[in-house]
Amino acid sequence: MENDITRLHRLLLEGKCCASAIVQLGLEIKGEENPQLVQAVSGLCFGMHSELICGALTGTACMMNILEPRDANTLLIPELVEWFTAVVGEKYGGINCTDIIGDAPINKKLRCPALIEATFVEAKRILSDYGYDFD
Repeated sequence: MENDITRLHRLLLEGKCCASAIVQLGLEIKGEENPQLVQAVSGLCFGMHSELICGALTGTACMMNILEPRDANTLLIPELVEWFTAVVGEKYGGINCTDIIGDAPINKKLRCPALIEATFVEAKRILSDYGYDFD
């Protein structure tokens, strides 16, 4: 079986956008399928298709709710947002797609895959810290 990071990149290469790839992976980790949910969260991609808040962040928040609904809203997601704002916001001057991609559309291919991966890895760390078992 593929490891999570390899699977995440495969989903992106297959054409899933940031939010839908992360939610798809979260469902797979949980052993579930929900194509309608994956389709629904694709509306979060590319900053809700309006270059607003990064879909990697909003999609990962959804994934955390799938994997650990009890603590996601009160503990996990706020910690993820704090990390994302500190790391991504500091690096790119904000957490919106326009901040991350800037005026160069090529940055979507150059920056986003690594950003999506880093956000997923941080979410896994947070989930593990709160006792979620990925095995």
